[in-house]
Amino acid sequence: MEAGSDNDVCAKWSETLRVYHTTSVELENELQARHDLGLSEFEVLSKLSKSCGGAGGKARMKELEAEMYLSQSALSRTVTRLEKAGLVARATCDFDRRANFLMLTPAGQERFVAAQPTHRGVLLNHLG
Repeated sequence: MEAGSDNDVCAKWSETLRVYHTTSVELENELQARHDLGLSEFEVLSKLSKSCGGAGGKARMKELEAEMYLSQSALSRTVTRLEKAGLVARATCDFDRRANFLMLTPAGQERFVAAQPTHRGVLLNHLG
């Protein structure tokens, strides 16, 4: 690899980090201020809305872990905050007590739908 291309790759990486940081900070601030949601909380609601269809379906916690960028403990803390706020509910599996499921509550679906335009607006502002 040539030295010039090494510099290009490093510059692209630095720019990617800058865009990620500024975008995620604004997402965090706007979602918190307008919808009382952190970015991780919004992402959990988003994943649940897609996997559960927003109609009382269940999603396996393990499958959610695989799709998220959070550690297992960070995801668990996020889910606990959402559960305390009444936005998600936990359920156990009838045939495997080790499996945990999450369900999006009607309040969680409502909050997610209300926050989507804010999320999309910030993304368009930074990436559009």
